Amino acid sequence: MADMLQSFKTNDNVTLKYIDTGVSSAKEGLNKPWLILIHGFTGSSAVWHRNVPAFSKQYRVIVPDLRGHGASDKCKHGFHVMRLAMDLRELMLYLESNEGTEKEWKAIGGSLGCSILWAFASLFTTHPFTHTIFVDQSPLQDADPSTGWTHEFHNRGMNNPLALSSLQTTLSLSPETAHRGTIAACLSYRSHPLPTDMISKKTFQEDEDFFLIEAMKGDAWWYGKLMADHTSLDWRDSIRATFGASSSSKTKVLVLASSRSGCFPAAGPMKVAELVNEGLPDSENRASGVVVNWGGHWMYWENPERFNKLCLDFLAGKEVKDD
Repeated sequence: MADMLQSFKTNDNVTLKYIDTGVSSAKEGLNKPWLILIHGFTGSSAVWHRNVPAFSKQYRVIVPDLRGHGASDKCKHGFHVMRLAMDLRELMLYLESNEGTEKEWKAIGGSLGCSILWAFASLFTTHPFTHTIFVDQSPLQDADPSTGWTHEFHNRGMNNPLALSSLQTTLSLSPETAHRGTIAACLSYRSHPLPTDMISKKTFQEDEDFFLIEAMKGDAWWYGKLMADHTSLDWRDSIRATFGASSSSKTKVLVLASSRSGCFPAAGPMKVAELVNEGLPDSENRASGVVVNWGGHWMYWENPERFNKLCLDFLAGKEVKDD
């Protein structure tokens, strides 16, 4: 999909690349509802290439490379989740200006992509998103024992200053080693292998090669600075305030977690649904959650057919079941 990349420039002079399935499609593709896919740490728009074909049958799909990632500019600044949220807002406004009208949007965020959507809501409210899907991200990566945020909820490895320092050192000295560690944690057949996985040596190597190539496109120092910001941010109260009962939000939320994620115990991401629904009658709940066992942190890559079905059913207002 690299040949489909479009570009625009942010207000701080950074060129961002993105896929827009409406550009290369027939005229009717331009009139479809809009869906944006937001990748995670060290990824790129390419990590969604197993999902875009299914989604683009019903939606005009926008898939950006975050700044510092993929084919977007590798700047020395902007390594903050709030800046990435501003990039998202600018991209959406840019696309809407080309159409001459404000649009309703739907969004899927994976990992860091969830935090970007929470930052967006904190800055700009949840409008214009009618539906958001959060894939395997706790609202706080770090441990916070004073509030009961312990191993049941926080990131399995990246949860304290020592772990962050270790990652930054490894990124500086041997970025490939750091990225291989990330890959091992994000694929369920490596973090939580089962006898039934049936993963061939060829698939194992192809997956590692793909994600390593994408990760190596970024600057290791910049990645380390971004992770320092990302892992320290506590979105719990912000999610309550922007998506929850006290907000004016009408945005529907689906949380997808994994029982085989090497990044989070499932209870961590599932807390997001609880925060959104807190204080609402059951009949008015805005969030639902599903815990899967057929993929890990990168479930959309490991089993795209099942992932796509869950997402498409939710986005269409259907009951979400993991059959």
